[in-house]
Amino acid sequence: HNLHVMKTHATTAALAIVPWFILGIEAFSVPRPNIRLPTQLASTTTPASADALQSTNNDVESSKRTLGSQELLMLPRQYRPKLDKGEDAFPSMSHVSVTLLSATPSIEALSQAIEMAMDTHPLLRCHVEGDGEPDERIDLFQMVRKGEPNPCTFVAPNEKTFTSKDVLRVVDVDGTDGDALAKSWQDNFSTDIDDGSWYKNASKGPLWRLTLHSLNNDDGQCALVFASNHAISDQGSVNMLVDQMIADVASIEESGKISNKATSQEIPMAMEDSVLGIENRWSDVQTEGISPSTLKYVADKAAEGFRNPVILPDSEKAGDSTLSAITTIMGQSAGGEIEAERKTVLQFRTLSKETTAALLEACRTNGVTITNALTAAAALTSSDFIDGGDAKAGTKRNYKVLQSLDMRRFGAQLDKCDTVACMAGSNDLMLGPIQDRSGETVRSNPESSENQKLFWALSREGRM
Repeated sequence: HNLHVMKTHATTAALAIVPWFILGIEAFSVPRPNIRLPTQLASTTTPASADALQSTNNDVESSKRTLGSQELLMLPRQYRPKLDKGEDAFPSMSHVSVTLLSATPSIEALSQAIEMAMDTHPLLRCHVEGDGEPDERIDLFQMVRKGEPNPCTFVAPNEKTFTSKDVLRVVDVDGTDGDALAKSWQDNFSTDIDDGSWYKNASKGPLWRLTLHSLNNDDGQCALVFASNHAISDQGSVNMLVDQMIADVASIEESGKISNKATSQEIPMAMEDSVLGIENRWSDVQTEGISPSTLKYVADKAAEGFRNPVILPDSEKAGDSTLSAITTIMGQSAGGEIEAERKTVLQFRTLSKETTAALLEACRTNGVTITNALTAAAALTSSDFIDGGDAKAGTKRNYKVLQSLDMRRFGAQLDKCDTVACMAGSNDLMLGPIQDRSGETVRSNPESSENQKLFWALSREGRM
């Protein structure tokens, strides 16, 4: 098959808007797709039991590394006082990515490519050991930890204990055109982005899966949806992984073998080691690692509280910055608690090559990046939905937008994106004040000089 990622025809964007100001849209459920195991594999392989798998994991020589701070957030490490009260465990943060192909690979070729990926990248065959509980909690709110005798640890057997059958799912799309395919993978994407069940798999693995959505026609288009516990992956490393897998599939289908095998990698370092350097974490340097710029950064972030950014749910007490800070320190939501489960709001859009080029040119003219422009658009749109869309005359608000960062580009830059890992960081961008319903105003007359000035000025705020 002639396989290639559909990059040249259009840019497909799945915007998962998950800043602090989650849009006030009613939660909805998405039906799960019709999923089957690859019959070629299911008929010859018997799934191992959880007990047998755990035993195998413990018996095989393994590579190990304790989780870093960002990985613990994504996993996540659990908070024992919460569990002791009988409350539910924190769900995992999910990472989801989709790749569209112009031809559908055979199950055999895709399975071989997955096996090679597992051989190459340790975190694709890992599980997590250890509960991360401290020896004791030494403060009034039980937030400050002392000691960690059993830290959460990545364990990646040097001989993989999983096969492609454990991670590959196949969805036979009910339809024959591109719209049916899009609906199938978008439903999958929407479900997986809020699926926090990965934590339940952490002690045995695997912590990822790949779903193939294929059409029942001769055109051969398909979609590959990658989903994982965010502790093991980020978008940069998944782009690298998908490139490797597609190249391997093309090689297998052309010659029957992988002609250019990837080099097996070591278990990746933690993000803070890549940024700060080896043996330069807080536990290593303590107060010696504090510089004037560190203190200035902490002071600047603390001062943001005085601008009273929107915190949802938007209760009356959220307007008191001091009370909000105390509430957060106590481990509660500064905006108040809600009974309804929050859901990520997704909007899928395809930008043509011409539109993307025009957007890039406009951003360059105004001295910003496309990310800056999208951040401004998200904040403006949120101003339309705050308080359920009930605008308040003369009301202006500040918005915090969580900006994702590739931390490989900062500090010591030790990680070179040679293997699948989570090197994702974030930065809170404070935008505003923004008048309620400003998004609606801009959309009603986007060419006006006043609205152009508002949009690009807000975009430039994201450069700070």
